[in-house]
Amino acid sequence: MDRLPSILPALALCLLPIAQADTRQPQPCNAALLDSLATQLGQQGWTPPDGHGDGPLVAAACKSWPDDSALSVVTLAYRDAEDTTPAGERNLNWLVAKVDAQSGQLRERHDDYLGEDAALEIDAGSLWLDTARYHLAPGVRAFGVVVRSVARGASCPDAGFNDLLTLVVPQGPRLRPVFATYLYSWTTVKGVACALDGDFESEQADLTLSLGPKQAHGYADLVVTAHIRAGRQEPVLRKVSTTVRYDGKHYPFDQFPTFWMREPQP
Repeated sequence: MDRLPSILPALALCLLPIAQADTRQPQPCNAALLDSLATQLGQQGWTPPDGHGDGPLVAAACKSWPDDSALSVVTLAYRDAEDTTPAGERNLNWLVAKVDAQSGQLRERHDDYLGEDAALEIDAGSLWLDTARYHLAPGVRAFGVVVRSVARGASCPDAGFNDLLTLVVPQGPRLRPVFATYLYSWTTVKGVACALDGDFESEQADLTLSLGPKQAHGYADLVVTAHIRAGRQEPVLRKVSTTVRYDGKHYPFDQFPTFWMREPQP
């Protein structure tokens, strides 16, 4: 399967969903579409995930394709019906696809796995589709899938990441990943998170993407901008941007972005 290079996080890092306020709109999938997809994938017994059940369909998101209302984009995390592995230890099937909106017939697809561990756990709200205007080249519009972890992670970390965005582009009947990074990250800039002296400071960054004015290998540059705050409800302290150029296969960029971080104070 087509996978972007990944880097294992250091043990001191964790994913902290609790620190974020989720303002994204729901992207539900109707039951008829899910039935069609289950049949095509050799599955059965799917019901829309609601966070209360323990069915084989763990997470799902569906959205109309902006360029053609006859198409939809979908993303699913599912396991085989006989798989009873507990949450946090599962190796979930992950589908990202463009489908016929009426029949649910798969048009273009990318298949991969979401391997849960101490830093990654999936629930009903973990998947979200990003259909911003990623017109990377003439006739090539990418879309993104955001994976949010609900894993508790380390109890006293000094940094963390969440909301992994993957951009995919069409390539025949397949969707090919070309970019991936965490959209939310935080780091310690002073002190120790769990110290009792209260001399602790941290900064967090929310990343956004835009298209640059130049191209490389036929694809537009991506401009990644970090909006940095001292806390979730605090004003933006500064913005830091970096440009990523397509190398002919993908946009080389660190999944665990550090370009915005300052050196920690003693």
